[in-house]
Amino acid sequence: MAALNSTSQISRTYTVFRVARSGVDPLSTLGSQANGGRYNESGVPGVIYTSLDKTTAIAEIIRGLRSRGVSPNSFGPDDWWVYGVRVSITQPLELEDAQARSTLDVTPEILVGNDTTQTRRVGNYARENNFQAILAPSAAARGQKNLVLFLDRLPAGPQVLSSAPIDLRSSR
Repeated sequence: MAALNSTSQISRTYTVFRVARSGVDPLSTLGSQANGGRYNESGVPGVIYTSLDKTTAIAEIIRGLRSRGVSPNSFGPDDWWVYGVRVSITQPLELEDAQARSTLDVTPEILVGNDTTQTRRVGNYARENNFQAILAPSAAARGQKNLVLFLDRLPAGPQVLSSAPIDLRSSR
């Protein structure tokens, strides 16, 4: 596979959103390290999943719960929180770029499908090639984007800007 380079070395600052259980540090990576995620296998440290908008972050959590057979209706109104997070990145792997997808031998359908074999391969590639994050399509909210952060690759840690409880029972 040919090597990809970041399209730019210009620092971009994003305000992203992350949903976490009440009492869990919003910057904790323990869940993705223990269970894996779309772009990382279990055992890989330092991966945080965020979305470019609040609604997508909530949709991602609901999708994840349902995929494990857990009803969002089983939680109370303060059991989950949404956090606004600021992060600066100079080297994202941008998967909306057709050339990047071609180089990585993935399609848009693979990136949002249920099989994580290929997306985890992409995540491994991104980490091994020192990308700081992956900008990827959301599997839960078509047309929206997620930003998967590799904390150990970032020039500075993310900053939590805001927090608010969310009621998953009233979210779709």
